[in-house]
Amino acid sequence: MKGLELLNFLTEKQLEFIEAAELSYRRFARIYFQILSFDNNEIILKVWQTENPDKSYLSAKELASRAKEMFTNKIPENIKLHIRPIAFNSLEHFSASDVEHEMTELGLKAKDLVKLLNVNKSTISLLLSKNRNMSKATKAMFYYLFKYLRTNKA
Repeated sequence: MKGLELLNFLTEKQLEFIEAAELSYRRFARIYFQILSFDNNEIILKVWQTENPDKSYLSAKELASRAKEMFTNKIPENIKLHIRPIAFNSLEHFSASDVEHEMTELGLKAKDLVKLLNVNKSTISLLLSKNRNMSKATKAMFYYLFKYLRTNKA
């Protein structure tokens, strides 16, 4: 686990338990943990899940619960554990139709996407006309662009 060395108060036995649990989560559920910081008796722990063969994903609440279980009775009571869960977001079903819908909602035209993404016009046209399949990277590019534009709408 990244950042585990920050918790120098843990005993050897506690370290072994946490490392074994983390290895098991990583191996079987593709769940990862990282200690972002430890100061002022507060631990900030990030937990996230990546794509896995079973296609079974935990919600942010479930990820936080798993992380909390790993540290229960391992850290002193005066130390607070703050968990930052990041749930897996599958973009499998994100399609050209979704791109068109988002463009309409945000009042964007194809030429706006050309400028925002620095992608040539013919590529945007092919994607929007459904003549080219979208890769995972392309789906992510559009998804996060629209998410950014929606959250920063003035």
